[in-house]
Amino acid sequence: MKYLSFLCFAGLMGLLAISAVQARDLGEGAVNDSPSRALQNSEHFYEIWSGVGRLSLQSGETCSAVLLDTRNRQGQATGPAYLLTSGHCVLFQYGSARTHLPLKASVTFHYFHDTPQRKRRYAIRTARWSSLVGTDLAVLEVDATLASLIQAGVNPLKLASHQSYESHDVLNIGAPVGFAEQGLRLSACAEQTAGTFIDYPGVFPLAMRNRCDLRAGSSGSPMLNRGTNEITGIVSKVITSRMDPSSPGCENSTSCEAARFNYSYSANFLHSCFIDGVFTSNGPDCSLEPVDLIVTAPWSFQSYVHRSQREDGQIVLPTWEFGFSLETPFYRYKAVRNARDCKIPDNYSAAIDTTDAYINTEIGPANGAWSLCIIGVENRQQNLTRATLNNVFMQGVYLSATLGNVEAIATDSAP
Repeated sequence: MKYLSFLCFAGLMGLLAISAVQARDLGEGAVNDSPSRALQNSEHFYEIWSGVGRLSLQSGETCSAVLLDTRNRQGQATGPAYLLTSGHCVLFQYGSARTHLPLKASVTFHYFHDTPQRKRRYAIRTARWSSLVGTDLAVLEVDATLASLIQAGVNPLKLASHQSYESHDVLNIGAPVGFAEQGLRLSACAEQTAGTFIDYPGVFPLAMRNRCDLRAGSSGSPMLNRGTNEITGIVSKVITSRMDPSSPGCENSTSCEAARFNYSYSANFLHSCFIDGVFTSNGPDCSLEPVDLIVTAPWSFQSYVHRSQREDGQIVLPTWEFGFSLETPFYRYKAVRNARDCKIPDNYSAAIDTTDAYINTEIGPANGAWSLCIIGVENRQQNLTRATLNNVFMQGVYLSATLGNVEAIATDSAP
């Protein structure tokens, strides 16, 4: 009876210990938007982030990257080791996606400034997929197995099972440059959707935004759920302006306001690209295909558009005036109010020949944000599936409620 009581007591203490770990605030009380701090790991307290590393590129530039937990349901690591980072760290070509891209780079794990003797460097074998088509993500294969890295004490992190667009508390763990302590740093903030329209060059609709204390070198670093430690997104663009919110003039400029956020992209859709621990870009629910969309005249595209008025008083809606080229022979498109609807196959146009591709349909009539969604297809009969929609290109625009400062449009009626 005493032995049974002891077992019950031990079991209870075990449950309490698990609960305490699960209830732990991974940010250790850090206030959102406060200055980042270097992580000191001499006591092995931050081993959970040993898989966040510094990515060193052949150009001499650096980014951050995170080791993905691709173990199977039995908890076995059966495949290669994969990193998640920003696509622009690999190939900076707006509108392009590549698979099996050669890459001369390395990653350093255990990147804590106070334990330099524990740092471990590994070569990158290849970029399995890198994209700047509606997102900014890349999957890199390390020249090592996941099992060997785990055995070496490198801790992989899991992708979040779903994406939350509501504001939620997150942490950033990255390897920025410019600090005396060259190692991983922790920053706390809230993250939420940036919406369909973002008046900031190079940021796609579907981006998430935050005000964590990030710097150069933070690109590719993971945004982590503060409670579960799961990856909610990968940093793409870092704040360029850290002005006080009350700075004169900025509150009336959307471009200025947009530049005061960091932007990241969710990668939870990549779950279906890992089959038995192996990245499969052409899987049944993945289909991350090469894309090469080139905007014909990117300098002429306007973020804000306005209605105009004809001489007879009729109001005329603006048009997209979006010219581009694609490697695929056909494309399909639609315009939506919410960029998330680009991932839904409904209401796309019939397949259109990509020769001299030019979309000039009206924007509106509703005021506010609109997103243009474009996806290449191989033939006129090809249906859009959840997998093929992973390759959708997005462009945001804002239709103003006011008339544009333009001259009246002449009517086409005969004199």
